[in-house]
Amino acid sequence: MQLNNRTILVTGGTSGIGEALIQRLASINQEIIVIGRNAVKLENLQDRYNNLTPYRCSLDSRGEVETTLHKIMTHHPALSVIINNAGVQFTPRFLDPDFSFESIESEITTNLTAPAWICALTLRHLLKTPSAAIINISSGLALFPKTSSAIYCATKAGLHNFSRSLRYQLEGTHINVHEAIMPLVETPMTAGRGKGKITADAAAAAIIAGVEKGKPEIYVGKARLMPVIARLS
Repeated sequence: MQLNNRTILVTGGTSGIGEALIQRLASINQEIIVIGRNAVKLENLQDRYNNLTPYRCSLDSRGEVETTLHKIMTHHPALSVIINNAGVQFTPRFLDPDFSFESIESEITTNLTAPAWICALTLRHLLKTPSAAIINISSGLALFPKTSSAIYCATKAGLHNFSRSLRYQLEGTHINVHEAIMPLVETPMTAGRGKGKITADAAAAAIIAGVEKGKPEIYVGKARLMPVIARLS
């Protein structure tokens, strides 16, 4: 499927991969809808793109998500592509002095529950469009978790399996479900962590190319080695 001449919703579009996706998609699509937390960053995006509509929403709040998605589907009936990109990562280990018990629920809700909410709320709408897509941005940590960020790794594993199961459920419909499995990407969330990162723009280009080629699972950069490693092990 082609990602042009569409109305596209991107969560977490004010920085990182989400912003890079918008940079590539805004000029070739009818409308870009962005969900984010930061009102100032949303306003800056709106100033840069005349076909962009921002919605301020905390994805860890069910009430805000339901209200926001209702507004989006009411005011943007041509919506046909959902990109669940938003994510948070709290790095301390459970035994670290600065580990926050309160962060557990917020991290799970933002990374896993919110994409499920958004899919559930938009499915009936997407079924009415001629062709549609749900694109979930996941991570290689879904398959090979690291020692730190246990909750983040668990949410990405959950998103990986959710994407597969939803794809099975929607077989026979015109809604395509894609999962982009990312390597370490240079974003504000990964600042100061790891080496050999790819740029957010390179990640965005690979995601778009994978969707347009019809790949259900899009392994980006070094993540392309993961299926091979998994088979060998």
